[in-house]
Order: sequence, then structure tokens, then C-alpha cells
Amino acid sequence: MRQHGLSATLARAAFGLALAACWPITTVHSQDAKPTAKLESSAELELLRASAKAFEAAFNAGDARAIGALFIENAEAVDDAGDIYEGRPAIVARFEELFKEYPRAAISIDVTSLRLLSPEVAVEDGLGTTTLVPEEPGSRSPYSVVHVKRDGKWVMASVREFPAESTEATAHEQLEELSWLVGHWVDEGSDGRVETTCEWSEDGNYLLQTYEVKSRIGATMKGSQRIAWDPLRRTIRSWAFDQSGAFTEATWTPLEDAWIVKAEGVTPDGRAVSVTRYVSPLDNDSYQIDSTSLIVGREEMPTTTVRVVRRPPAPAE
Repeated sequence: MRQHGLSATLARAAFGLALAACWPITTVHSQDAKPTAKLESSAELELLRASAKAFEAAFNAGDARAIGALFIENAEAVDDAGDIYEGRPAIVARFEELFKEYPRAAISIDVTSLRLLSPEVAVEDGLGTTTLVPEEPGSRSPYSVVHVKRDGKWVMASVREFPAESTEATAHEQLEELSWLVGHWVDEGSDGRVETTCEWSEDGNYLLQTYEVKSRIGATMKGSQRIAWDPLRRTIRSWAFDQSGAFTEATWTPLEDAWIVKAEGVTPDGRAVSVTRYVSPLDNDSYQIDSTSLIVGREEMPTTTVRVVRRPPAPAE
């Protein structure tokens, strides 16, 4: 699908949102959008719980191939150390290695939240208690799973395990690594201009972003994002909303010189959205966003790269 106008502009710069990359500007204020079909939630949630139990049973049986069958072919798994395993073969190999080293490893899954984002996408949060050796105490780690429905069956597309260690740091201290985002930023291209402002909340526990997108044809889109420390998952998360009613939620993972921002959300017409973005500070006054794996419904969008610069102060009057 060719991106154009306001849609392409927002896709370039509003890295908290994966939403507007997929619909034309004419739909922003549309009164003709069809409501999302009512989900058969209870039956689907039971199937998702059964999937969690199937993973638990396969793990406790030391059956790496049975675990692999619960993933889509191009799934991604991230362990609590930040190591990434891409594709079902790599995930199976990782579990085979684990079971070879710890043949009596066991896990207990406690599902704490299940949410249907669309009839074909769901998010599971929970706690996994893993015991590698029966004689030693287990470790309890939060996790998050993105499920997709394929041929009537729920399978895992993305799994993220979060560190179990506790910390006494405050929410503000946990967010300090992103304090470079505070300020006024601008990204301007041939199709429009994006202005973003980021500031600390009054209590210092959140980073609050607002943005305004102006296309060359005069259309405008506004939105906001809240970035927070999640003490349950032991990671930074964000929630973004735009004026059309679309929204995303994302997990932020630090790298040596960048951040991986993995977001999932819903468009106003009920299509599921997912995207992976690499946000790389370049210097005190600029950063780069590389967006990959942007999928809207069943359609994959082009990869994009953009440089965002700090807006200079207005001249003194």
C-alpha cells in the first residue's frame, strides 16, 4: 500500500503510534466507519487459557518440539536477559538446549490478564515460576505474549519474558534513561511536518508526549503518549492515543545505543496493528527512528527511517 499525505508523515515520526501509517487522511474524521464486530470473548479466552496450559505441559514434559508447535513459523521470543530468538527453529533449539542442560526443569504459569485486540489478535500477561533443579528455589518472572489466530487456532507470534529481580528504584529513576526525550522536537518532510513535545508529569512518574501532524494539504492529526515504568513486568511501557480513536501499547527494551519499541494496537475500524521500532539517540539534539515489521491487519507496510531534531527556541522578542 502506498503511504501518502498525513498518514505517511505520522508513520515517520510518532514512534509511539503505529496507527496512521495504514489509512488515508480522509478517514480521520470519517462518519462512515463500521463498528468493530462484537467478539465472542468468553470462548476465545478459554482457548487462550488452554494454550497457556499446553505450553506449561510441554515444558514440564521437556518437549521442545511440542513447544515449537505453539508458535507461528516466524515467531519471536525474547528472554529475561534480552536475548532474541527469531523463528520457530531458533525457539525450538533454545528449549532443546535448556532441557539438555536442565532435564528436570519445570514451570508453573499464572495468567493474570487476557485481552482480545481483534478477532485475530490477543495479548496475554502473566507470571511464570521456573524451577531448573527441583532442590533449588524457582524464580518468578513476568511475561507477555501476543497471540494470533491462524486456521481457527491461537498460536504465539511474540513472547517476552521480563527480569525477575527486584529494585528499590522509583518510577522516575527507572525513566531517567529516557530523559533525553524531554523537549520540543520536529520532523519535516515533503509530505508534512510533525511537532512533538515531551515533558515530565507533575509527580515525575511519567513522561508525557503530545504531537501535532500537519500535512501539506492542510490536514491535522493530534495525539498523545504516556511512558511509564511497569513494576510488574519490570520494564518501561507506553500507551498512545490519537484523535481518531485508535491506540497502541508498547514495550521498551534498552540496547547498548538504542531502544527497541515493540507496539501493538488497533485502528479505528478494528484492524490489528503491530510494529517494531529502533529509536537511536544520535546526539543531544537529534535521534533516529527505524520502523520495521509494520503490519496492519494482514498487510505488511514498508520499512521507514527518519531523523528527528530538537526544535530551536523561538527568537526573543
